[in-house]
Amino acid sequence: VMNHGGYVDKYEGDLIMAVWGVPFPMADHAEHACLAALEQMETLEAMQTFLLQQFGHEIHVRMGINSGTVTAGNMGSDRRFQYTVMGDAVNQASRFESANKDYRTSIMLGETTYLGAKNVIEGRLLDLLVPKGRRQPIRVYELLGRKGQVPAAKLELVKIYEQALEAHWKREWEKALALLQQTLQMDPQDGPSLNLRQRIHHYQQTPPPAEWTGEYFRLTKD
Repeated sequence: VMNHGGYVDKYEGDLIMAVWGVPFPMADHAEHACLAALEQMETLEAMQTFLLQQFGHEIHVRMGINSGTVTAGNMGSDRRFQYTVMGDAVNQASRFESANKDYRTSIMLGETTYLGAKNVIEGRLLDLLVPKGRRQPIRVYELLGRKGQVPAAKLELVKIYEQALEAHWKREWEKALALLQQTLQMDPQDGPSLNLRQRIHHYQQTPPPAEWTGEYFRLTKD
C-alpha cells in the first residue's frame, strides 16, 4: 500500500483499511490502489507454500476497492481522535470486499475505480449490484491483472461471460445458459459463471418482477 502512495488507515482484526488521494490529491489513485492490490495477491501466492508447510494453513484474502468523494480529517473527540475517512464511498468498498464471496472472486472494484484504472488493468464486468443499504445498482468488476498480462484464454472467457450477463439482463435465459456452458467448459471452477448460472436457474422458476432491469440485491453486509 505504502509503496504505491497509499495511507494505511487502520487495522481491524484481519482487515486493513487503506486510502489513496488523502491527505494530498492523487490524480491516478485508482491505478495505484489496483496495482497495490495485485502486488499483495502476488506476494501472498508466493508465501502460500511456506505458510502451509510452517503452520498447516492456507491464507486467502478478499479486497474491495472503490473511488468517490469522502470526508477526511481528524475524527472523534478532544479525548480521542484519529485521521481517517468516512462516507458512502468508504462503505461501498467494504460491501464489495464481502460480496466477493458470492462470485468466488478475490478483488472487486466499483465502476468509478475501474474506469479510473482501466488503462493499466484488465477487469471483468461482474454484475449490476445493489449492496445492502443502497437502492441504486452499481456496476462492479473483478480485477484480473495488469494490462497485457492476463492470458488470452482468460480474456476470451471474460468476453463470453459478459455476453451471458447481458443476455440475462434481457431475460434471455437459454441464451445466457448456453454462453455460460462455454465459459464453464473453459474453466469449470469459474466462480462468476457458476454464480450466474445458479441465479438464472432460480429466475426460470421464479421470474423477477416486471420492473427488473438486471440488478442483483445483496441482502447482507457480510
